[in-house]
Amino acid sequence: MPSKKPSITIRVNEEEYQVLKEWADSEYRTVPSLVLALTKKAIDEYSKPKSQKESRKDSA
Repeated sequence: MPSKKPSITIRVNEEEYQVLKEWADSEYRTVPSLVLALTKKAIDEYSKPKSQKESRKDSA
């Protein structure tokens, strides 16, 4: 049964893909799995309340 989840397609150049492939291999993941994990992490960061983001910048 096909997934009801939306999907996206990205295109990267060969050098970027090789970096992602090495990174994914080092974590025993596939490239799509790594990209999904990175995307989820970025969404979590983006979704944090503004006050939490500012306090992290101040402490850095």
